[in-house]
Amino acid sequence: MRILRIQKAKPIALRIIGLFGQYKYIFLLLPVFFFRDYTPDNELKYLNIAAEALKNHTWFTFCSQGEIYADKPPLYFWIIMLSKLITGKYYMWLIGLFSLLPAMGTLIIMDKWMRSSAMGQNRIVANILLLTTIMFAGGVLIVRMDMLMTFFIVLSLYTFFKIYQKRCHPIERFLLPVYIFLAVFTKGPLGFLIPIVSIVVFLLWKKQIRSFTHYFGWKQWSVMLGLCMIWFLGVFLEGGHEYLNNLLVKQTFGRGVNSFHHREPFWFYFPRMLWSFAPWILLYIVLIIQGVRKKMLKTDTQLFFAIICVTNIFMLSLISSKLDIYMLPVYPFLVYLSASFLPALAYNRIIKMSISIPAIIFILALPSSILLKKLIPNELSGILPYIGLGILCISGASAIIMLLKNKALNAITCIGYGILLLCFAGAFALPYYNNYIGYREMAETAKRAAETEHITNLFCYNFRTAPEMEVFIGQKIKDTQTIQQLDSLDKLQQKSILFIKSSDIRKETELREWLHSKIARWEAGNHQWYVIGGKE
Repeated sequence: MRILRIQKAKPIALRIIGLFGQYKYIFLLLPVFFFRDYTPDNELKYLNIAAEALKNHTWFTFCSQGEIYADKPPLYFWIIMLSKLITGKYYMWLIGLFSLLPAMGTLIIMDKWMRSSAMGQNRIVANILLLTTIMFAGGVLIVRMDMLMTFFIVLSLYTFFKIYQKRCHPIERFLLPVYIFLAVFTKGPLGFLIPIVSIVVFLLWKKQIRSFTHYFGWKQWSVMLGLCMIWFLGVFLEGGHEYLNNLLVKQTFGRGVNSFHHREPFWFYFPRMLWSFAPWILLYIVLIIQGVRKKMLKTDTQLFFAIICVTNIFMLSLISSKLDIYMLPVYPFLVYLSASFLPALAYNRIIKMSISIPAIIFILALPSSILLKKLIPNELSGILPYIGLGILCISGASAIIMLLKNKALNAITCIGYGILLLCFAGAFALPYYNNYIGYREMAETAKRAAETEHITNLFCYNFRTAPEMEVFIGQKIKDTQTIQQLDSLDKLQQKSILFIKSSDIRKETELREWLHSKIARWEAGNHQWYVIGGKE
C-alpha cells in the first residue's frame, strides 16, 4: 500500500516540477522582490494596514492611520498578516510570491484554454507577449492584490467556458461561484462585475441568455451569497453598522457612480493604452484589425475573448473611479486573442514592421544612453544600467535577424526574453536606487537615532506618505503644514525628528531659510531628515 502511494505521489510531484520548468522564464522576475524596497503609496500603506489589524486583533475590518479603511476586502491583508505571524517580518520576497504565482497561474490557465481550443501552437509566444506587456509586468512586480484578482477572474471565466462546452467536472459548477467570490474577496465589486457581465453578454450574443440559470442557478447563488454573508457577518461583529455601510454603499456605489476617489472621464483608458500595452501596442492593433478584417474570429473561444475585451473596456470606462491597474484582468484575453491570429499573419509585412519598431528602439537604447550620459544624475550612473541596456540592444538585434529570416515568432521571443533578462539583471542594481523607491533606509537610520537619543517625537513637513514609515519605525509620525508649526517644534525642550522632501526645500524659499542653520542627519533620493528642538 505504501509503495502504491509513493508511485501515485511521484507523477504528481513530477507534474508540479514540470510546470515550474515549463514556465521558468517567469522566475527571471523573482530577484526584483529580493532587492527592492516597498513603494510608499500602496505597498507600504498595505503593510501598515495589516500591522494595525494585527495590533487591533481584527481580521475583517481595517484601519489606516486610525481611520476606517474599507476600500479593500480582507484576503490580501490576510496574506500579509499571516506572513508576519509565520516569519516575524514583512519579507517582500514572500509577499511578492502572491503576485508572481497568480501571474504564473494565469499563464497556465490561458495555455490550457488555447490548447483545448486548438490554438496551442502559439502559446509560448502568447505567454511571452503577456508577461512582457508593461502593465501586466507591472502587475507582477508590484506587491498588491490586482494580480491575485486577475487570476481568480480568469479561472472563473475558464470554468464557465468548460461548463458551456460540456467538458467540466460536476464539482466545477459549484467552484464557479467560489472563484467569483474569491475575486470579490480579493479586490471588490470588479471581481463580480467582470466575469458576470462577460458571461451575460456572451450568452446574449449567442442567443442563449435563457441558459444563464444553467450556470448560475439557485445552488450557485446560494454558495456565493452564503460566503458573502459569512464575510459581512464578520465585518458587522468587528466594525458594526458604520463599517458595513462604508463597505457596501460607499465603496461600491460611491466609486462606481460618482467617485470620491480616482474620478476620471469616460475616455481615460483609451490614450493610456498606447503606453500600458507597450512595447507591443502596434502589434496588438495590427493583429486585431487584420484578424477582424480577414474574418479570422471563427471559434467560440476567440469570440468569448473578444466579448470579454470589448465589454469590459466599455464597462470600466463607464465606472467613475478609474486607474490603469483596474484594466489588468482584460490583458490576458486581449493578448491571447491577438496571439491566436499570429499563425496566419506571421509573414504579413505590416506584422513584421510592428515587431521591428520595438526591436529598433531596443537597439538604439545603448548608444542613445551613452550620448545622453550628461542628462543622467551622477548617483544613478554606473556600469549596471549599461549592462541592462546592452541586453536590450542584443535582443533587438537578434529580433531583426529573425525578421530577416521570416521568423516573426522567434523575433517576438527574442524581444520578450530581452525584457525579462533586463528585469533579472536590473534587480541586482535596485539596492543603489532604493532610496528613490521607498523609505526603508531613511526609516531605519531615523529609528536608530531615536533609540540612541531617546527621541519620541517624529514629525514630517507637508509629506503625505511619511506616516507610512510607522511599520519600520514603530512610532507615529505626525504631519506639519506650516513654518510656524516648525518653529514651535524647534522651541521644545524635547528633541524631534523631522522628515522633509528635498523637492520642497528647493521650491520653498521660506523653508530653505528655516533650515539654513540646521544640518541634515540623513539625505538620499528626494528625502532628508533632521533632529530639531532639544533647547534648554
